Formats: sequence, structure tokens, C-alpha cells
Amino acid sequence: MEQNDEIICNCLQVTRGEIIHAIKTKGLTLIDEVSDETEAGTGCSSCHDDIETILKEING
Repeated sequence: MEQNDEIICNCLQVTRGEIIHAIKTKGLTLIDEVSDETEAGTGCSSCHDDIETILKEING
């Protein structure tokens, strides 16, 4: 499995690649923005730490 195929949000089956694409194309900087665009983190919210890590990786 490629890293971008990794499921980050298990509740809604959102992948790392989908999150990265949304961050890069929409200029997202906040978890709430990622959630609005991808629905990741809108279920149980246990993936918020992973989303935050991805945001930091992309945005510095």
C-alpha cells in the first residue's frame, strides 16, 4: 500500500492522499477546514492528531 492510500479517517474512509490533495489545492491550514473539504475528522474525531501532523508536514 502506498503511503497516500493509507486510511487516516477510519469512520469515513478518507485517505492521506485525499487530505494532502485538499490541503495543497485549497490552501487549508486548520483541521476544521480539512474536515469541511474531506469530511475527515467529522465522525469520532480520533484522527485529528493525524490530520494535524499532515497539516504540519505540508504547511511547515
